Amino acid sequence: MNDRIDFWQKTSWFVVQTKSHSESVAAARVAKLDLEVFLPQVRAEESVRTGARKIAKALFPGYFFTRFCPLESIDAVRYTHGVSRVVGCGRFPTAVEAEIISSIQQQIRPDGFIRFEARGFRPGDKVTVEQGSFQGWMGEVQREQDDGKRVMILLEAIQQASLSVEKRWLSTTALV
Repeated sequence: MNDRIDFWQKTSWFVVQTKSHSESVAAARVAKLDLEVFLPQVRAEESVRTGARKIAKALFPGYFFTRFCPLESIDAVRYTHGVSRVVGCGRFPTAVEAEIISSIQQQIRPDGFIRFEARGFRPGDKVTVEQGSFQGWMGEVQREQDDGKRVMILLEAIQQASLSVEKRWLSTTALV
């Protein structure tokens, strides 16, 4: 019984699920409650008619972290504009270990964003196209393009068709 009382009185990190595309708005509103908020972000390229533009996106789309004492702040967080729910089981929010938050925070670069190293693909790697007109198609990497951003793949569905695809649009296919 004391563990439950301690949980409700202890300040911890929690995951907050937001309404669709509302991470920034919800995080800003929760921050106005004088609570610590952590919304890890990455820079991404978005395709537009004129090419590509860089945008900020949540590392975990639809979620952010906030640190609070459930006894004092759970209802205020739950009913904040843009918040869908505090992640948990039933009425009980699930705390996130501070070490997990710290390890994510350590990945943030001076510009405020988390960066991932470019994926390295080698000839023969099995890949799946995750974006674009050929989304869902699988193929085999033939070679990397000169610009370092694209690879040439041989599509499995059409044995003789090679396709130049941006690396960021590919994921490695698990061999079964």
